Amino acid sequence: MMKKYLTKMAVCLAGAALLTACDNEDETTPLVVPVTNGVYIVGSGNSSSGISGNLTYFDFNTEKATVGAFKQANGIELGKTANDALQYGSKLYIVVDGENTVFVVNGKTLQVIKAISTTELLGDEAGVSPRRITAVDGNIYFSTYGGYVAAVDTTDFQLVNKYKAGSYPEGIIIVKNILYVANSDYGQGKNASISMIDLKTGSETVIKNENIRNPQTVAVADNGTIYYLDYGLYGPAPDYEQMNAGLYKYENNTSTKLIADVTGIGCATTRIYAYSALYGKEVKFYLYDLASENVFPLSPEGIESPAAIEVDPNSGAVYIASYHMTTSEWGTFADYSGNGYVNVYSKDLATKYTTFDCGVGPTRIVFNLGTQTVK
Repeated sequence: MMKKYLTKMAVCLAGAALLTACDNEDETTPLVVPVTNGVYIVGSGNSSSGISGNLTYFDFNTEKATVGAFKQANGIELGKTANDALQYGSKLYIVVDGENTVFVVNGKTLQVIKAISTTELLGDEAGVSPRRITAVDGNIYFSTYGGYVAAVDTTDFQLVNKYKAGSYPEGIIIVKNILYVANSDYGQGKNASISMIDLKTGSETVIKNENIRNPQTVAVADNGTIYYLDYGLYGPAPDYEQMNAGLYKYENNTSTKLIADVTGIGCATTRIYAYSALYGKEVKFYLYDLASENVFPLSPEGIESPAAIEVDPNSGAVYIASYHMTTSEWGTFADYSGNGYVNVYSKDLATKYTTFDCGVGPTRIVFNLGTQTVK
């Protein structure tokens, strides 16, 4: 079912391109169209239970998932708390927080090309706990809990530049030579901010207000409008109630909450998918349409405890990773020590295309993008 759907989408894309080509040329020429070859699922593992981080790969051609693909390719574990990855060119970059390492691997074989030590690169304090990663113009950029974003050349893996960010930076994105950084302040609620760093000049603009408490992810629309996921703050023990989490829009020096209690987002060109998975509360899903600025509730079947969500840029299919639920004498909880799974849905989340297994602690969904020649 999944393979048929993706093939159909590729044909539609190619057909549209061919019609355009025929308007300009007498003969049809081969066209190169973007395709998605598969998807990588980063698993954080469970450090408290001694379970290593992991990588799952789902191949669209075979329609099979390989759980533990990194270990299978290299004979070693990813290590403690893998938490992000990025495909850039022919390589996959995997960020492992607890190992202070960014693994550079071959995107096809998954064999390690280089293990970048972030503390050797930046120093013990500045390079500790790499968190999130992006790339542009031949460099990868990753944030660290040391308060920096490093720029590293993808050819020789040497440090090109480093940028001072705010307190405990998490998600990063680069739009039109501006580096946006979500400075979480580790949920302390005192020095949280969003940094805007000009990559050409190095100058920084710091955004702060009462609704920026614990930002995790930043998204920027074509018109420059900033959207961010904020985890909010946590109440006292024993409940540690999560308060003021949500999807926010920052505009005219003001942050406006668009969807309350949101704890995860995935972004497409004109829409943001979001879910709410507060501890002990009902799981909810939403679609925020950037053009109309409307929020639509969604009801995907088969998701127990969502952990990550992303959108395939080529097909528009929505991928949601989830924990399984487990029941014990203390009640029913997400199984943080067992393998998770991924469901694939249509744009409206009404149709489920397929399901496949992934490793422990799914936390990031990354697409294996490529091209295909259509004659």
